[in-house]
Amino acid sequence: MLKTFTVVAFALTSCAAFAQNIASCGPSSGYALYHYSKIVQKKDSGFDKDKISSGMTTLQRNSSGEFDIQMVDSRKRIISLVQDGGKVILLRSGETDATFMHFFPGMVVELYTFWKASDGKYHYDLIQSKGGDAMPIHKSAVLTGDCDAIDFSLISSK
Repeated sequence: MLKTFTVVAFALTSCAAFAQNIASCGPSSGYALYHYSKIVQKKDSGFDKDKISSGMTTLQRNSSGEFDIQMVDSRKRIISLVQDGGKVILLRSGETDATFMHFFPGMVVELYTFWKASDGKYHYDLIQSKGGDAMPIHKSAVLTGDCDAIDFSLISSK
């Protein structure tokens, strides 16, 4: 698992020239509320467990000081949220936590919080709101996962 994660993290890093890896995180799980809307039938709407079991998430900062979140999605594709048309903005940061907002106009708003627990382990939380006319499945979700490490010094520098 660690070898696979290292290879994927390297691939994510090489996608952005001169990017600094701030956090490398693994699969996430939690709950989602699927809206009774568009293609989601009433019987399939409501709260359900949600997960990105093969997902990997990397927080990066490029040479211009801008942030990006790259991930390997459930289809095993590498996606840059910025290159995909989104924007990643630092909302707040401290010595052991930071929250970023990712938004894709008219479709997605997400909050990513990267944090270090009192026992020294690293984690991230993801709060999602997906909807809009172009989004076939509308949902709100809260997911959490573990990270290998988070370098908080790279967030406040520059």
